[in-house]
Amino acid sequence: MLKKIIVIGGATCSGKTEMSVELSKLFPIEIVNFDSMCFYRYFDIGTAKPDNEARAAVKHHLIDIKDPDEEYNARMFSEDAAGLIEEITSKGKIPLFTGGTGLYIKSLIYGLSPVPEIDKAVFRERAVELIKEIGAPAAYEKLKEFDPEYAEKISEYDSQRITRAYEVYSATGRPLSYYLAQNPFGSPLYDYIYFNLNPGRDYLKSCIMKRTRLILEKGLTDETESILKLGYKPNLKPFKSIGYRESLMFLNKEINTEDDLYLKIVSSTVKYAKRQATFFKKAENAIEINFTDLNKKLAFAAKTIEGFLK
Repeated sequence: MLKKIIVIGGATCSGKTEMSVELSKLFPIEIVNFDSMCFYRYFDIGTAKPDNEARAAVKHHLIDIKDPDEEYNARMFSEDAAGLIEEITSKGKIPLFTGGTGLYIKSLIYGLSPVPEIDKAVFRERAVELIKEIGAPAAYEKLKEFDPEYAEKISEYDSQRITRAYEVYSATGRPLSYYLAQNPFGSPLYDYIYFNLNPGRDYLKSCIMKRTRLILEKGLTDETESILKLGYKPNLKPFKSIGYRESLMFLNKEINTEDDLYLKIVSSTVKYAKRQATFFKKAENAIEINFTDLNKKLAFAAKTIEGFLK
């Protein structure tokens, strides 16, 4: 019998954390993070990690497990998450996965895509050199020509994922999205219920604007500077995420005013949220929740979960 898991996905600011914590008051749940930025220590304000109160209310896993210069990818996540499913279910509890990095949860449920072995010494080096030469945004524009589906899911500044897409295409002649669409196991590895929080574009934008004001008031740029003072380099993966990327630009005087910083973060976040919403809308068997009222969301989700657990 397949083990049961609950998934809450959706764009940034759609209310995933709040809903997950509230559901833990109704069901014997432990929460497992699948937001790629929350894996990293020190990056707290810009990632809107669950606060101490939320973490005290219910056990959270896979938060603050890596230093900023450590590697963490979908394969590592899948292995860690599979172990946690065993651990949590052995206690008679339910693993509830929540986050916004859709590819990670897909890799857990359906297994990792069978990308052929690639001579990284050759193909990755070429891709890295190209991106150094023309810059990530220009490389992203070229990526849209040979792999528009994958380009839609990532940021134009995400040099790591752009590099990966280039090396796979150069080595195999097929776009990375081709391999990501494959399901090596043919069917899910878990019995799951999958909620997609999709409150609507206008509502989401208003939430993004409020959160951006809040994280700037809390000291996002100070936090960015403090991480640099710990000795971590600005080219590391976490610094390429929204909020921290713009904060680096502000600290380097590439963004001149705090108002411009606010507008830049809001613009980047809205674009990212649109890509996330598109991904989760396509998730297989996902149940879309459009309510913005927390009580309505909880009532609907609780009733659906009760039926799922019977």
